[in-house]
Amino acid sequence: MPLLRLLGYKIGRNTKIGFSLIYIDSFTLLDNAKIGHLNLILNKSLILKKDVYIGYLNIFKGPFDVILKEKAAIGNKNYMTRARKGVSYGESCLTLGRLTKVTVGHHLDLTKSITFGDNSILAGIKSQMWTHGYYHANEGPYRIRIDGEIKIGNNVYVGSACIFNPGVKVNDAIHIGAGSVISKDLTEKGMYVSQGLRFIKNDINTIKEKLHKVEDKNLVEQVYYK
Repeated sequence: MPLLRLLGYKIGRNTKIGFSLIYIDSFTLLDNAKIGHLNLILNKSLILKKDVYIGYLNIFKGPFDVILKEKAAIGNKNYMTRARKGVSYGESCLTLGRLTKVTVGHHLDLTKSITFGDNSILAGIKSQMWTHGYYHANEGPYRIRIDGEIKIGNNVYVGSACIFNPGVKVNDAIHIGAGSVISKDLTEKGMYVSQGLRFIKNDINTIKEKLHKVEDKNLVEQVYYK
């Protein structure tokens, strides 16, 4: 730890880093922050506030920031990724609020930001949070990408194997049952469980009318956001 301080990193007291590969631009660990073994941390920046914990065998890969507030935690074997610039654009950040936890074996797509409030948990295993998706024309190769940030409020519980679509928001004090697909905002406090498969009449032009086009000459494909 003294060497990291000499290199200009902000390192607090009683911090621990296991045998992990960390290659990032900016690195901050406050008092009692701990990183376990065999993590691959290759993102843009990492800010761990007091009493934060990252377990083992996690992968952080791509141009995004990570901010874990006091007593937040990331468990084991989670995969958090963002594509290179040109596929992605602008800034992206994974933020966990105070006493919030991502448990085991989840996949978080950081094409756009994912934000959790305080006292929330992505529980169980194998949930997926997607901040981008695609819509294809009825014929031919034409398609567009649709991006959207995911925002989770305070005191939210998410059960195992849930799938979040781009751009959804979950308000405070909401519980989501295991195996749910979250394709729209959840606003009313209480319990939500997944619904049966249903048909929605749509086409690519109707979809585009509801979105905003991203104007960035470096992008390799047409991108819209919610």
